[in-house]
Amino acid sequence: MLGRTHATSGAVAVLALVPVLRDHGVTVDGWAVPVAAVVGAGAAMLPDFDHHHATIARSVGPVTALLARGVGAISGGHRNGTHSILGVAFFTGLATFLTHVGGLALGLFLAFLFAIASAALRLSMIRATVGHTLMCLVVGALLARGALADSFPVDVVPWAVAVGALTHLVGDMATVQGCPLFWPFNRHRYNYASLSTDHATERFVVGPALFLAAAWLTFSLAGGVEVLLPSIDATLELVGVGSAAR
Repeated sequence: MLGRTHATSGAVAVLALVPVLRDHGVTVDGWAVPVAAVVGAGAAMLPDFDHHHATIARSVGPVTALLARGVGAISGGHRNGTHSILGVAFFTGLATFLTHVGGLALGLFLAFLFAIASAALRLSMIRATVGHTLMCLVVGALLARGALADSFPVDVVPWAVAVGALTHLVGDMATVQGCPLFWPFNRHRYNYASLSTDHATERFVVGPALFLAAAWLTFSLAGGVEVLLPSIDATLELVGVGSAAR
């Protein structure tokens, strides 16, 4: 599947499960809803961190390219370790740890997820790699600052990473190559369909439909303008932007 299809499907899957998460005591409201969408979209790109030519490897220049080569070597190459249940468990465990640590560690993680999600969705407002990286770091810092100041809860982050990464596997299992779900114990590649990547249906029907669904779910679950705008204003004030504007 295309990177943007993975990203949008990850966001939609997380948002669709927000009511379930709420019912089980996970706070996801207001500004936490778009955060969950961004995390789900970014996490849906994480399994492709085993391929140095993938979108995720190019999202933050040579830093992610080098990391991708290392991950690919450890996980056995493309569509092996990171495309398994063990890989999803690793990503989820990492997200849980960083959420618990919070602060700069969580901020950098959120910035990274935003970077790969925006790269996959081709939403980068700055084409230069350095500029894109700086933009993502600023967004990550704002998210972390808002979390530390209780502008939005961060309990949803590990859940969103788990769902996003699983969504990637479900998507790749619809292709001929499939996924080795039980790697390294069983290297059989499971699939339930034999679709090809970048088919016209994916590009012109599935992709746009998922994007619209993600936008609508984010807006409606977050409570609309009357909830989102005050949350954004409160976060900007905390980092000194809102007060400066006044």
